[in-house]
Amino acid sequence: MKIRLLILCLLACTSAQAQRWVFYGFFPQYSQTGGITKRLSYNVFASSTISAVDRTIEQKQFPATNLQMYLQPSLHYKVSPNVQVGLGYAYVKHNLFGIYEHENRIWAQAVAGHALGTGRLTHRLRYEERYPLRVSTQQWSYATLFRYHVGFTLPLYDQSTQKQGPYLTVANEAFLCLTGAKNGPVSAKNAFYGENWVSGGIGYNTGKWGKIELSYMFQDLVRNPEKDHRHLHLAQINWSTAFNFDALKIWMLTPPN
Repeated sequence: MKIRLLILCLLACTSAQAQRWVFYGFFPQYSQTGGITKRLSYNVFASSTISAVDRTIEQKQFPATNLQMYLQPSLHYKVSPNVQVGLGYAYVKHNLFGIYEHENRIWAQAVAGHALGTGRLTHRLRYEERYPLRVSTQQWSYATLFRYHVGFTLPLYDQSTQKQGPYLTVANEAFLCLTGAKNGPVSAKNAFYGENWVSGGIGYNTGKWGKIELSYMFQDLVRNPEKDHRHLHLAQINWSTAFNFDALKIWMLTPPN
């Protein structure tokens, strides 16, 4: 009897493993932040999620492709040195291995940070509304989510005496699906805890030219109501800048002679 139970458990585990779609690729990102007033700032963020390896899973062909292109402008208000709130919009193009979607997103968030040892711990809670359009059917849908992001940064240099140096970074983001969407990749019909991203890597603060990070990211998505998963193993490359465009603004506002 025990042997039969063991065999059944092994078969169940094998079956569950077979339902996991696993892909490998890259996640390049760029972020520019700038001040508008002493408390108000803007940010422009762009990224691309690339599946870089052809895969055959469950006798299905999944060619290498650009899975997602993401563009996000946002405004942020500093409530205090450690607390910030923000509003943003994102336009997203999905290629779900031949299923094309265009998506509009709007969101509101609060960010809080505090020291932890010699590093810094940040918490971000975001409420997000998504409006995906499936291109083939021209069908709109609607979804709402809460996203909780926690990240820790540990400088490997003395920030009191140096403006440049390396640092370590780790982060986790949980996606909690509240409602929808009928035709979106993330949906409450699949799971309440529908997606999770975890990452860790090393960065370098260059000073004038911003921060450059190279890290590993694992994205776990519940892709259907049967609780099958899609796993993305990604090399994440991030460049974050805070260029000052005061000289450009002066040039644009100065009337010609």
